[in-house]
Amino acid sequence: MSELPEPLRRRVIIEIYRQAAELDWDGLTDRQRTEHYNRWLDDLDIGGELARYLHRDKIRYWLKDVPMKEYARARSGIGPLADLVSVRLPGPDQIVKQVIGPDWSAVDGSVREKPNRCLVTNGWEQRLMIWGPPKALRDLVWAGINSVVDDLEPTPLLVIASPRGLELDPGEKRRHVLLGDVAGLEVLHTVLRVIRVTPAES
Repeated sequence: MSELPEPLRRRVIIEIYRQAAELDWDGLTDRQRTEHYNRWLDDLDIGGELARYLHRDKIRYWLKDVPMKEYARARSGIGPLADLVSVRLPGPDQIVKQVIGPDWSAVDGSVREKPNRCLVTNGWEQRLMIWGPPKALRDLVWAGINSVVDDLEPTPLLVIASPRGLELDPGEKRRHVLLGDVAGLEVLHTVLRVIRVTPAES
């Protein structure tokens, strides 16, 4: 979709991300998300701007494949669109401090995606922290198992991170921990509070 001028592309994504944050995108059903894609097509600041360069059928594809495909990672401060969000989730450094303690921090340059993971350290010990929302549990467990089997990284720690307001009940948390036990993986839970930031328009 290189035919979109970069200033327009950034401006439209900022607006999409602003609206997605207001809608609590993570809490929407698939049907509700489809409704909002339709609204974005008719929104002058989104579909109206994109229609100057893309056919309507390509706009829907672009909305799903570009901004919303990156939305979860961008909210975590990861990826090429991270500077365009207005509401950000805590990054790995903040998460590890929440779940293990203030002496721990993320190792610079170690963040990887799909699923999100990075090395964390307290100065003498290292762990591989793998984190994501509850719906990504299978991917997190699989990444943890592969890490153990490959034995190329420190002991993995899985962090199930729920946005505030979408916390898991005790039964769900217990099930996650038991699944981790079966796989030989430590599982911890945390609640993420959003941080309001100013997107970079240029």
